Parts: sequence; structure tokens; C-alpha cells
Amino acid sequence: FQKHSTRTMKLNTGFLIASGIGFASAFTVAPENRMATSLAQPKSSTSLQMGIFDFFSEEARQKREAKRRREIEEQERLQKAIMERRKNPEKMEEYENKVLLRRQLRMAGNDEAAEKVEIFDNVDKNTLLDGTEGGK
Repeated sequence: FQKHSTRTMKLNTGFLIASGIGFASAFTVAPENRMATSLAQPKSSTSLQMGIFDFFSEEARQKREAKRRREIEEQERLQKAIMERRKNPEKMEEYENKVLLRRQLRMAGNDEAAEKVEIFDNVDKNTLLDGTEGGK
């Protein structure tokens, strides 16, 4: 009985050592084949694309700022059209007729025609709330 237990213990110890070596080698870095790597990758250009870090570049900041400015200008033009319409009874009646037409088209199931009804006409021609043309 003792021979069998000693033999089992030696086998278990050998197995643990072998599996430990295999486990440890899973976390080692394989040597790099520099020749294969240099052939597989094209030569880099002087400009690097940094992915998420491009967000912080000056050019990206300027693009975001220009987009934000255009959105604000569009909102100001729409706001000015709404204010003018509220002051002018004829424009208000025209607006109400367009809204009624659009609602009737939607109720009839003609969504494509309803989408084509222009509620705000010639808004691009309006000046901004401060009277300027904006950054056209």
C-alpha cells in the first residue's frame, strides 16, 4: 500500500510540475521575428492617425466649433422665422394651413407627401437674431 501511494505521489508531483511549466509559458512573450514583421508592415508616413487622440487636435476642435456655430445659426434663423410668423397674421394663417395639410396627409397614411410639406420657407435667407448674415 505504501509503494502505491509513493508512486502516485511522484506521478502527481511530476504532473503538477509539467502543468506549471506549461501554464507559466502561456504568459511569456514569444521572441519577435523582426524580418517577418518588417516585411509585413508598410513603411509609416510622417502623419500618424492616433484614433481617439485626434479628438484633441486643433483641427478637430476647429471642426467641432464650426459645426456648433452652424447649428446655432440655423436655430437662430428658425427662431426668427417663428417670431416673424407670430407677429404677422397672414404668415400665421399660412403656417396653420400647412400644418393642417400635413396632418391630413399623415391621417390618410401618405407620410411621404407629408414629409415634403415645407413648414419653414426661405429660412436660409433670414438674418440671425443679431441682424448679421452669420458664417455663410
